[in-house]
Amino acid sequence: MEDSSPSEIEKPALDQLVGAAVKTHRMLAGLTLAGLSERAGVSTAMISKIERGQVSASLTTLEALANAIGAPLINFFAGTVEHSDVSFVAAGEGMTVQRLGSGFGHTYKMIGRAESSHVSFESFAVTLEQPLKPRPLYRHRGLEFMHITSGEMVFQCGEASYHMKPGDSISFDSSNAHGPVELKTDKVSFITMVTKAESSEV
Repeated sequence: MEDSSPSEIEKPALDQLVGAAVKTHRMLAGLTLAGLSERAGVSTAMISKIERGQVSASLTTLEALANAIGAPLINFFAGTVEHSDVSFVAAGEGMTVQRLGSGFGHTYKMIGRAESSHVSFESFAVTLEQPLKPRPLYRHRGLEFMHITSGEMVFQCGEASYHMKPGDSISFDSSNAHGPVELKTDKVSFITMVTKAESSEV
């Protein structure tokens, strides 16, 4: 049996990997292109091109975007290094990918990530705290799974709302508008996993 040569394995270009990471973290932060543009001082047209992998962004620009989103700059390059399809995270550990101010009350840690040639997923441990100020609902490609570990909240998915308690889970198409709309307790913690098909198109 012959091994596949490196030329037979097509990998996304560096700009595409970085751009996809910028877009992922922007959406997880609940920011629109215009919102990120205002915070970072980078035009919406430039951000759009970066997310589509159409331009090579300078480190200065990427740093401005990372600071505006609230994520470490290195997160934008996580997909550019070789990694295995096994991810182990000890209890209580994980990479804090964002810690927003009290005005957002939103903290999450990346606790798992893996991808193959056709599918990828990222999992997060999320904590929401009162007060939960109004925020836009999320919409993105892929499928999502959530499992409540503590606290209670009302979660909207599409036209339906669900009063979720510890032990409750929900799975849905992420293209449906979704997100927490009301916290019933001072703090709510849950595990979420987002999976999507890998494609050269953004």
